[in-house]
Parts: sequence; structure tokens; C-alpha cells
Amino acid sequence: MSLYIQFQSFVVSFLYGLFFSLMFNLLYFFLFTKYKFINIITNLFFTLIMFGVYYLLLYIVNGGNIHVYFLITFFISFYLYNKIFVKLRVKWLKIKGN
Repeated sequence: MSLYIQFQSFVVSFLYGLFFSLMFNLLYFFLFTKYKFINIITNLFFTLIMFGVYYLLLYIVNGGNIHVYFLITFFISFYLYNKIFVKLRVKWLKIKGN
């Protein structure tokens, strides 16, 4: 795999991690119920679909090669977005509450 394709794969993994985190937070916000079974099923389907799309994107970019460092990049961007989102959500709730 060439260096250019690896760089593209890193960028796709990072951006998709941000997108995945955004969609995960939206799913949690709109579809969270008091029924644990429904939450498990919706999270399972959501995760399967999102990782299927991730694999499809990597297949388009680099032929479907999934390396550990692509997954690490994905999870780092997921973590960073969640940290930023939580801070923004707390600020928004403080503003809304006042």
C-alpha cells in the first residue's frame, strides 16, 4: 500500500470517527428509551450498519485493508469528538437552564 493511500485511509478513518461519534450522540439523544432491550437492539443495528459503511469506505479507498492504526485513528477521533461534544452540551444546558 502506497504512502498516499495510507494517508487517505488515515483521513477517512479520522473523519469517519467524527461522523460516527456525531451519529452516536444523535442516536442516544433521539432513540434512548427506558426499555433496555430496545436500546440494545437499536445500538446493535446502528453499530453494525456504521461499521459496514466504514469498511465500504476503506474498500473504496484502499481495497478494504483494515490495519490497527486505522482503527486507532478512528477511535481517537471518536474520543476527541465526544470530549468536545460533552463540553458543548454542558455549556448549552447551562445557557438553556438560565
